[in-house]
Amino acid sequence: MISRLRTRVNWRLCAHPTPTILPSTMDLHPVLIHFPIVLLPLSAALDLCALWRRRSDWHAVAYALWALGVAGAVAAVISGNAAAAEYWQEPLVGPLIARHEDWATAALVLALVVLLGRLPLHLKQEFARRRLAVWVAAAIAVSALVWIAAYWGGELVYGHGVGVRGNG
Repeated sequence: MISRLRTRVNWRLCAHPTPTILPSTMDLHPVLIHFPIVLLPLSAALDLCALWRRRSDWHAVAYALWALGVAGAVAAVISGNAAAAEYWQEPLVGPLIARHEDWATAALVLALVVLLGRLPLHLKQEFARRRLAVWVAAAIAVSALVWIAAYWGGELVYGHGVGVRGNG
């Protein structure tokens, strides 16, 4: 059976080089932004559940999600700066891009503060409820900043068509 399938394959089709999945002209920002938008609030929610259920092992998972979310936020901010370069001079969207970037940068800086501030607690496996509750509250605040930045980014795309290219 397998030998029959092999003889029916059109080998000329297989001889062509594999197309690239990510062309060099593709803007990665729309792909990367979803990681911090999802992972940072998910981490904060898991930390809240861990505090409520008194499950210290869940805090380690939440911290790992936070670290991944911060890495995604770094990539999203860098790719966003690159993607916005061609729009800065436009009088209508330039100030909106600045607003979006300000919220995103504030979220990134505070997310880094939370990541580094919680690091000693995780290295010592010290999950005192009061100390951790402060960092969880900060994580919730950062999540709100991420959502505000996401709102303004969505406004740029869906309200003003920034980053949207036609089929022509």
